[in-house]
Amino acid sequence: MSWLRYSGIVLLMFMLLSISVTAVAYSDSPQMKVTLMSQTPDPVEPGEIVTIKFKVENTGKETTNEAILQILPTFPLTLYGDKAEKNIGVLRASSTGADAVIVEFRLKVDENAAEGDTELELNVRLGDAGITYDNNEFLVDIQTADAILDITEVEVEPREIPPGERATVRITVKNKADSLLRDIKIRLDLFSSTLPLAPIQSSSERRLAQLQTEYQDTVQFQLIAEPDATPGLYKIPLNITYTDEQGKKYTMTDLIAVAVGEIPKIKAYLKKSTVFQEDNAGTLTLEIANAGTTDVQFLEVTLIPSPDYELVSTSNYFYIGDVDSDDTESEEIQLFVKDDIEILHFPVLLTYSDAHNQQFHQQFNLELPLHSTRELKRYGVIESSNGWLIVVILLLGTGGYGYYWWRKKNKKNFAK
Repeated sequence: MSWLRYSGIVLLMFMLLSISVTAVAYSDSPQMKVTLMSQTPDPVEPGEIVTIKFKVENTGKETTNEAILQILPTFPLTLYGDKAEKNIGVLRASSTGADAVIVEFRLKVDENAAEGDTELELNVRLGDAGITYDNNEFLVDIQTADAILDITEVEVEPREIPPGERATVRITVKNKADSLLRDIKIRLDLFSSTLPLAPIQSSSERRLAQLQTEYQDTVQFQLIAEPDATPGLYKIPLNITYTDEQGKKYTMTDLIAVAVGEIPKIKAYLKKSTVFQEDNAGTLTLEIANAGTTDVQFLEVTLIPSPDYELVSTSNYFYIGDVDSDDTESEEIQLFVKDDIEILHFPVLLTYSDAHNQQFHQQFNLELPLHSTRELKRYGVIESSNGWLIVVILLLGTGGYGYYWWRKKNKKNFAK
């Protein structure tokens, strides 16, 4: 008997609870609810068109007035080929779920829009009554397709790294995205066997914790060239990884060029000469020496006119071509030295290119001291002449012979 009484009590409680829920679920006045269903595309990029869908539900009784939705876009959102107000008519009672009304608006995102969530205001009117959603209930997600990190400058000091010497490489990056970039890693891939470069007193990777929009920062690496590195232009792979504010990771690769070598050390000098005095013709041997570690190419020699001599050779231009490191090339030049010249001035212009095809011009003002006959005899360049001694001997001999015949003639006259 007690069991039947307990079951009745439980059944009564369930019935009362059901009646209570029904009373709560249904109201004797309209109860509107607006939900942002979607945005397409999501996220939307600056400059694109986005479609916003709202779901309008009524959990109460049927509305007596037509419902009007008014969208109030602000920068960077504007209406695009659409109306700001839309009449969705009378909302039936308990129009929820599949019975809800779907309302769309088409908006354009300004091309200069910043990344982030943009508030979208909405006003819903029922006759004189209305509801305004303006407290970040509806947000449009705007993002650029790629968070761009730009390499604005690469500086290598010195411009060319001599073999066995050090250099500093500075890389400047700038945040061109509309949002903060984080965990920026910049790495030089120096582990190729073809690269005669290595990091010294530092690693091959640098990090930046973050970089604000339109800000830039510089990282630097210390490199050393191998002592036996062949001069040339070497391309170093550059790898950069970073993360945007939404946690999306990006990877970019590039190349930076580093020149190994040094400025050519070219010397010009007069190696030999058969011209020792003024007012004489002879041959000069011009020699070009490459005293550096960098080969030169396309070497041209031009003799600059000088008032000290006249050129006997057919041309004042000579093409020599390549001159390897620690090597020499020479040319013979025939000329006539003018009168009253104590020092022969011999200006020469050299034009050549290094291993990177960078052109150089060098002028050498060469000089050749000239000497008197006495100096050349003293130096043993020419032999001393004994002609004056022979003349004296001949004069003495002639005089002696004449005196002999005069004495002999006078003796005969005395005898008579």
